[in-house]
Amino acid sequence: MRIKQSFLVAILAGTLLMTNNAYGAVKQGSSCKKAGTTTTVNGLKYTCNKSGKKLVWSKGVPVKTAAKPVTPVAPVTPVTPVTPVTPVAPAIKVSELSEYRAAADCKLVNEGRSNDVNQSHAARTWNLVDTKKTVRVLIFTVDFSDLVSRSQDAPDFNGMIKDFEAFYKSQSNNTLNFSWTVAPKVTRMTKTVVSYGMGSRGSGNSWSLYNDMHDLALKSYKRDDFDFFIGSAPNSTLREDIAVSPAFGSTEKSRLPGTFLGGDYWSNGASWTIPTHEFGHSGLGLADLYNYDAAMLGAAGFAQQFKYMGVYDLMNWAGGSGLELTSWNRWIGGLITDKQMLCLPEATTVSLLKPLQLVNDEVKGLVIPISKSSAIVIENRAALGFDKGLPEGARGVIAYFVDTSINSGYGPMQVIRKPTSTDVWFTDNALKVGDVLTHKGYSIRVVGGSNNDMYVEVKKAG
Repeated sequence: MRIKQSFLVAILAGTLLMTNNAYGAVKQGSSCKKAGTTTTVNGLKYTCNKSGKKLVWSKGVPVKTAAKPVTPVAPVTPVTPVTPVTPVAPAIKVSELSEYRAAADCKLVNEGRSNDVNQSHAARTWNLVDTKKTVRVLIFTVDFSDLVSRSQDAPDFNGMIKDFEAFYKSQSNNTLNFSWTVAPKVTRMTKTVVSYGMGSRGSGNSWSLYNDMHDLALKSYKRDDFDFFIGSAPNSTLREDIAVSPAFGSTEKSRLPGTFLGGDYWSNGASWTIPTHEFGHSGLGLADLYNYDAAMLGAAGFAQQFKYMGVYDLMNWAGGSGLELTSWNRWIGGLITDKQMLCLPEATTVSLLKPLQLVNDEVKGLVIPISKSSAIVIENRAALGFDKGLPEGARGVIAYFVDTSINSGYGPMQVIRKPTSTDVWFTDNALKVGDVLTHKGYSIRVVGGSNNDMYVEVKKAG
């Protein structure tokens, strides 16, 4: 095989040599062999002509090389930017307002033991703030001979004031306003902090401590100039000094409703949620939604402490991810109007629920009256506002049962669990489109949704 290849190469090489040298060097006047023959060398065309008895090459004539045709380039069609498509709300027919009951039919009487804080619409025995007027707040700082303030200047409360006010303005659709007076100096109490015995939860005389702070403040300020009082221990206060910061109401016109800031506030980064929670009690008459018994167990009872309402509502968990007040608490607290709660009839209804957190005058909740003291409430929670940290499974439609015969701290409001939910704090319990739950003979189904809006059908089960 190799021999044949070599022979072929030799033949090809010889052929090439013959082609290049067949006529010798072609130039004007050099001999050629056949008249009329032409050849082109280095871009010049030569013709073999007869000159006398000889055949010679003519003068070389330049050959014009045809330009290569240019392939036309198709014009570039500009790309039209794609405009995002805005989701279109589903074509779901909602019930007419005339189909719902009057709001009064869904207002609950109080059948619990406390007329101070509860989950009903009944008047409280405590003198609460008037949410239709600007709430005037006095902050007054004290210290003790055995708990001396590091400075005679009052602590900086600006951050707390800002967040406290922002929270209640958003819960009331910007209708609840505040004015603040902060006593500039620290005032010494006559008793020692130890004498109040407040070093652990549930111990000591918190009322005595509050009243002494209150009375000391009113030696410098007029009672009639204020609607709410916040006393404060020094910013060095620990839980071992004053463990908790409760709420204090009053039936006497001479005394202000209020709270004080103890070790739980100052050792917890001065959390604004603590006085904001207490204002819900003594300012608005709202009950505690967490479990008292579990709270007394400390860390051992932490998970069960929020077993009734999970992550929802500041009045349940001041450190939870769903701080926004429920629609029910906003309603009974005077923060929203009757028009923002729809009282459902026995007939089937379909209602549009926008996110609870939006600051507007739209519907915040649906109420199914069960008895004169109990109801099912339905609302829509999104990761917005003070609920921005809600986990995915807690976002959507939730329903809870209100029973005013159950006292504060023992579950007067409890989230209704859907069949697939197992998390103790209901972070897997919110209803999405297509989900349904049944309670007290009613079926609650999310029949559609667009962005964060939800369409909820309520009908008699069975």
